[in-house]
Amino acid sequence: MKKILLTVAVLSIVFVFAGFANALTVLDFESTPLGTYSTLTFSDLSISYTGSKGMFDVTNASPGAPISGHSLLSYWQESSPAPFRVDFTSPGVTLFRIGVGDYNADVDNTYLAVYDSSDNLLGSDYYQNPSYKNGGDYLEVGTSTPIAYALFWDEAPFPGAVYWDNLTYDVSTTVPEPGTLLLLGAGLTGLVLARRKSNK
Repeated sequence: MKKILLTVAVLSIVFVFAGFANALTVLDFESTPLGTYSTLTFSDLSISYTGSKGMFDVTNASPGAPISGHSLLSYWQESSPAPFRVDFTSPGVTLFRIGVGDYNADVDNTYLAVYDSSDNLLGSDYYQNPSYKNGGDYLEVGTSTPIAYALFWDEAPFPGAVYWDNLTYDVSTTVPEPGTLLLLGAGLTGLVLARRKSNK
């Protein structure tokens, strides 16, 4: 009986702390209809374009990984280095990643910057996509401070002429739900009972 109580207690505590791990969410835009947008809204975030026209396209392009199928493109609406902006509505985002790529025609200079709610820069990344490459790579920033918003953009020689896809972020689970507290309580109770039995 003691071994059963101890096993239940340990498993309960392991499951509780496993629930505090960050969960990654990936937006691949495949369920977003093709078209021109001023804003895209999802459960944890909204995406807008900060150029003077404020419009961008969800288009269909597959130059190579990590771009495949539906992706974001600002170039056909406005050739500008103005960034896309992602505003998070969920607190606790500490990682942001975005795929960027193009067809093999020119060099692409791409950037990512993430900020906290007081507009402090938390981190940045840069990727130069070579002219010979079909596809691209990821820009990524991880931070211990929650990310309020992210900006990503492409500069010269053809500003905005890249595809953005597979937007990835994490949401930290920092507030335990009632079920989690119940599981933790069961685990601790099991440990106490196992301890008492071993003392007898």
